[in-house]
Amino acid sequence: MRMKSLGYRLGILVILLSIACSGNVSAQSLTTDKSKGWCDKALRPELLKLKEIKTSRPWFKVYDVGNHVFAIAEPYNYEETIAYLIIGNKKALLFDTGMGMDSISLVVKELTQLPIIVLNSHTHFDHIGSNHEFSEILAMNTSYTRANAANGYTHLQVRNEVTPEAFCNTRLPQLDTAAYYTHPFKVSKFIDDNHIIDLGNRRIQVITTPGHAPDAICLFELKTGYLSTGDSFYIGPIFLFDEATDLKVYRRSINKMAVLASKASRVLPAHNIPVVDPAEVMKAQKAFSRIEARKIEGKPGDFGSIIFDFGEFSYMINAKLLRQ
Repeated sequence: MRMKSLGYRLGILVILLSIACSGNVSAQSLTTDKSKGWCDKALRPELLKLKEIKTSRPWFKVYDVGNHVFAIAEPYNYEETIAYLIIGNKKALLFDTGMGMDSISLVVKELTQLPIIVLNSHTHFDHIGSNHEFSEILAMNTSYTRANAANGYTHLQVRNEVTPEAFCNTRLPQLDTAAYYTHPFKVSKFIDDNHIIDLGNRRIQVITTPGHAPDAICLFELKTGYLSTGDSFYIGPIFLFDEATDLKVYRRSINKMAVLASKASRVLPAHNIPVVDPAEVMKAQKAFSRIEARKIEGKPGDFGSIIFDFGEFSYMINAKLLRQ
């Protein structure tokens, strides 16, 4: 999720808090009870059902999601980002690198000694935070990607991520919150739609799914039926709010994702819960079609948002985009 300014970002946090209090699905730890912080919150119950892999980095929670794929979650920051390590017999692919608040490369080294390829689901700051720790980085061939790779995100743009309201600082006491920012990174190779990543005994297809962000992608592996959706779908409030969001483009992407989901064995999103039933993506496609056809009324949210609730997930859309 990329926001234009600190004030804009603070507004989104308020929106999320209001969603949580209304009973809609959102980050489990969000609360307006000021007596409690992120350090007091229990993990999502869905995480407790997964096989956890212990590592030396307590900031991360690592889960085995099957077929030599590991979810690397950051549940102690309100973004609740999830990166995925897909291990082949010759190379491994790291899909996203998280917030960059702690070193994800150290976790990866504990899980595999294979050469690592990094690819991002999109280049919002909460997905590229540790890109600079790796030498082989694939990236989508878009001007949006190039700009974010070259510039990173300044402390002013991301400082709200390290406030007491946003993360559990006792789990990361070494983090210098006053200096936190998102590093620029060097791209090894720019790629396009339908690029195949060869890990030796497994081949991962890259599929462009823009809308949430101009460079958003999904991954699909036919062999396992795993569909990695990035921020284009996850359980919780799906953000279609950014200045670079395009609803018409997103419609085509969610239609494409629904077709892929019909062939998938499981869906691996980039926030909140690592393993989701593919049927939820197909529900999202139908839900978004209802929104576009004006067959459902949303509820006004703060800061010009409209929230459409569908139970397990919701859409949080900038009202201006709905009027275009």
